Amino acid sequence: MGLDIILYDDKGAKAGFIEIPSSLHEAIFMGGPHWSSYPYLRKIKDYYKTNIRFHQPDLHHFVGDLKQIRLFIDYRHHAALDCLIDALSQSQAIHVAGD
Repeated sequence: MGLDIILYDDKGAKAGFIEIPSSLHEAIFMGGPHWSSYPYLRKIKDYYKTNIRFHQPDLHHFVGDLKQIRLFIDYRHHAALDCLIDALSQSQAIHVAGD
């Protein structure tokens, strides 16, 4: 099971749902120490304690961290990461929840 993300539109209404698959989460956080340089990624590191909301401009910074970490993860996870980045980029706010 991955991290669940609820997407919100500019009126605060739920606009969709997406997941950070556990395989992508592992690729980001177990693939090396690079993630610790990104403050917004650090907020979702602990799979079991994550319960955070991002509104603009924090959401923009979170997406930026995801774009940067792409350089350091295995290419096999790029498609899932790109899909995640696209969905987040179209949202105005998100809620990320772990297990």
